[in-house]
Parts: sequence; structure tokens; C-alpha cells
Amino acid sequence: MPGLWRRTISKELTEVDALLRTQTGSSNEELDEMTRYVFDTHGKHIRPSLCILSFLACGGKDSRDAVAAGAAIEIIHNASLIHDDINDGGTMRRGRRTLHKEYSITKAIVAGDFLLAQGFSILGSSSPAVVDSIVKAASGMAESEFMQDSVERSVDVSEDEYMEIITGKTAMLMMASVSIGASLAGADPKVHDSLVAYTEAVGKAFQIIDDTLDVVGNAELTGKRVGLDILEGKPTLPLILAIRDPKRGPRIKEVFSSPEPSMEDVCEVLALIVETGAVERCKEIASKMVDDAVHYLDVLEASAYKDAFLALSRHMVERDR
Repeated sequence: MPGLWRRTISKELTEVDALLRTQTGSSNEELDEMTRYVFDTHGKHIRPSLCILSFLACGGKDSRDAVAAGAAIEIIHNASLIHDDINDGGTMRRGRRTLHKEYSITKAIVAGDFLLAQGFSILGSSSPAVVDSIVKAASGMAESEFMQDSVERSVDVSEDEYMEIITGKTAMLMMASVSIGASLAGADPKVHDSLVAYTEAVGKAFQIIDDTLDVVGNAELTGKRVGLDILEGKPTLPLILAIRDPKRGPRIKEVFSSPEPSMEDVCEVLALIVETGAVERCKEIASKMVDDAVHYLDVLEASAYKDAFLALSRHMVERDR
């Protein structure tokens, strides 16, 4: 499935990579080295793919503006990851030391700010609606971080609260990606709104799968060790569901609410979460969210790009990394 969407827009994704290299360079040798460190390990390119596929599926012809917007979104996304890793004390990202661990917190903060500036500079010549989409998404990401921090190590977080957090944390930037692609293609407002609604569901499903991979993922594939959410006190959906288990829930609560759980205790909790069936339930929830939202794509004409759009969406909930 991932091959289908990549093959369909391989030319455009190659152009995105070229822009990432040229638009994030710096005359300062160390800053230039740091930005290359960030982009030398390719991310999934989910957000630029959504932007480009949305543009093409809506009938867009000249994809240069969509490629540029996709690159800008990817730069802004990576800047947010740098800041997130600092905030969370993360040590690994995509199988390598996080930027602040490889260099320093102070320099990583500056590098993140630099990338934000570069990302927004690409969008400088875009329409106000395009810029507004990114600003809204960036604001939502910041607000969700504060909300997530406010419930750290809480064992009373509801599913609705969790969904609100991940909407801002993950879905909004994906929604902005398809919104921008559709807008650049001149899509009808109904088509635009339908794509955004679909991507809200897909974005939340994507994060749910991310949270299950923190419980059962393969560190060699995901690029980060499992159990980080438990260590950092983030109440994810697998934890929220597992806590309800009458037999295993009390022990999960005890460890999760502890200020500094040991890695041994974290590993115990991961095993308990799996035993409750919470991981499988999360996968079912994520898959159903995408399946239920498929009707939103009925507004698109049949095309290879629509097929690739669907393939990308399915991959996002069926992946193992």
C-alpha cells in the first residue's frame, strides 16, 4: 500500500526533498549541519503527501505550488518535533539521537526556531487562506501541548479529552495539509470541507496507532524505544482503556501515577496493557474511524490520485512504524 501512493507522486516527493535541502540551509556552518542532521533521516512525508494528493485529486495541474506548500509544512512539522523532543526529554528520533542530545538544548531551540522561520518564508507568497491554515494548525498544536501537560500522570482522563488533545497535536496539521492542497487546486468548498473532515478522522487514527506502537512497536522500525509515553506520564488511549480492566487496572494506575516509574515497572505495565486487549481495541477504533469517514471522499472524481489518497490513508492505520 505505501508503494502505491509513493509511486503515484514520486516526482513531487523528490521535488519536496530537493526543497527541504535548499530551503533549510544556513550560512552558519553549525546551524547548517544541524538542519542537515534533521533532514538526513527522512520522515514519512505524510503531510506533504496529503497536500500534494489533495491538490491532484481535486484536479490541480501544475503542482509546483503544492510541492512548495508541502515542503513548508514538512519543515514546520520537523521544527515542532525538535521542540517536542526538548519538552519531553526525548533521546531518540528516527533511530538517531534527538537534536538537543546530539548538540545542546539551547542550539536545538534556535534550530527549531530557524526552521519555523524558513517554513513560513516559503509560504510568504501564498494566499492569506493558506497562511491562516498553517497558523491555525500551529496554534492548535501549541494549545494541545498545554492540555496534555495539564493531565500528565492523570488516571482520570476521558476518551473525549484524549481525542481533543490528539486533534490539536496531530490531526490539525494534516487537516491544514489537505486544506491547502484543495485550495491551491481551486476546489469547490464542499469538496474542500469533505477532505478536511475525512483527514480529521485519519489524523486522529494516525495518532492512536502511534500510541499503540509505543506499547508494542519494534524500536528498530519506529526509531524510538517503547514505553516513552508511560515514562513521560502521557495518558494515551491504550492506557485509558487498559486502566478500566478490573484485574490489571489498579497496578497500571499505580505505576502510571508514580512521579518516576522505573523502566522495570514500565515494562510490566506495557505487558499488562497488552493483556487487557487495549492495543487490539485501539487498532479497531482507528480502523473504524477511517472506514466510517470514507464517504467524505465520494466528492472526488475517480482517478489514480484518489486511489493513492485512499492507499495513504489505509497505510496510516495499518503501519508498523
